[in-house]
Amino acid sequence: MSVWRRMRGWFVADEPVVEPEHEAPVVASTPPPETEDPFEREAAKLVALAQRTAEPGTDDQAIAIEAFERLCDAGREVVAIDLARRVLASGGMSDLRCRVAERLDARGDESTAWEVLAPMLREPDAPLDGWMLAAEIAERRGDARGALSLYERIVARDLDYPRARERVARLREKQAMPRRDEGATLMADGALARGRYKLLRELGRGGAGTVFLADDTQLARPVALKVYHRRGRADRERLLLEARMASSLEHPGVIRVLDVDETLGAIAMENLELGSIRTWLGKGAIRGELVLPWVESAIDALRYVHARGVVHRDLKPSNLLLRTMGRVVLTDFGTAQRTGDAGASPHGLAEGTLAYMPPEQRAGAPAHFAMDVYALGATVREICGQLDAPPPDALVAIATECVRPDPAARPSLDALAAVVRELR
Repeated sequence: MSVWRRMRGWFVADEPVVEPEHEAPVVASTPPPETEDPFEREAAKLVALAQRTAEPGTDDQAIAIEAFERLCDAGREVVAIDLARRVLASGGMSDLRCRVAERLDARGDESTAWEVLAPMLREPDAPLDGWMLAAEIAERRGDARGALSLYERIVARDLDYPRARERVARLREKQAMPRRDEGATLMADGALARGRYKLLRELGRGGAGTVFLADDTQLARPVALKVYHRRGRADRERLLLEARMASSLEHPGVIRVLDVDETLGAIAMENLELGSIRTWLGKGAIRGELVLPWVESAIDALRYVHARGVVHRDLKPSNLLLRTMGRVVLTDFGTAQRTGDAGASPHGLAEGTLAYMPPEQRAGAPAHFAMDVYALGATVREICGQLDAPPPDALVAIATECVRPDPAARPSLDALAAVVRELR
């Protein structure tokens, strides 16, 4: 049976695939025969490993990781994740688990990322990167106790693991403080309902705040209202910093700030009804003709932002809104910094989104423009993985160059723009 018939059986139904009697069983550690299509060849490796009966070995994991990454680099991330999860169904392969979980977390699927990581949380010698990602997911979900337990286990194995000790100290101090409702917003106590803005519905939720569609009752217009979860002194400072940073940037590709209320802890911004690229990725396949206008307008906005010395530091599909179906808009400047500013927050967290974050940003390095290039490359590769037609090879190639670990090896925005112009 061909690899595509096996894959079709997996995607369409949960029924097991019955092999014809004349076919020989697949040997787990032996890669399948070469095929003409590189995509099919890499997929076939994962299919073979998923059907193995023997305990996976080191070579099996190396083959699986290589095939998984090549499929992702080729813009086939959805297929790669599905096949890799089937490989992981029989257990083991902790390094592959980390790779798959990072991709899922980057796509905003925290629940599935946690499911993938869960088996390795019981392994005493599991990769610390996996424990760190699990701890960060737990913390984002509000499970401070679970996150602290994981951070403490990391420190017990590696006292110098980046940022782990700082997070242990912060969460221990937090547990010693009087309990408060960390998820409370101004919506809960009715402050917004009594003020200028009438909340209509929730548009999105992040680590710092929740964005609502609201009615500006004074000017009779809809706005996107970002309400910070907490209202401490540090949070008010962050609110003002985000508002000032965004309002200092006047460009069609940057979100417009309309109002900021320090007392309410809210920022009013223009409302873009088409939503974000993440919204459209969640609806299924993306029309192939959209990718180049999206990338071109994102580059245009970033070049403007960088020319003013600002590094966004959290570029991802959910922070790229659509003004029209062919033009994106940068939003959420909550973690933006000027070039050279310290990378980590005061409590030791490297701010941003893990799967779009380059290695130097995770380590708390000062802000620099190549960080945004990395995040843009990761975003472009994700979009290419959900197109309804094969993405341009040149676009996939330069997006892959963008996510190189060495910042100096990443292409410039000008080089990216030149590739897109040639493809248009």
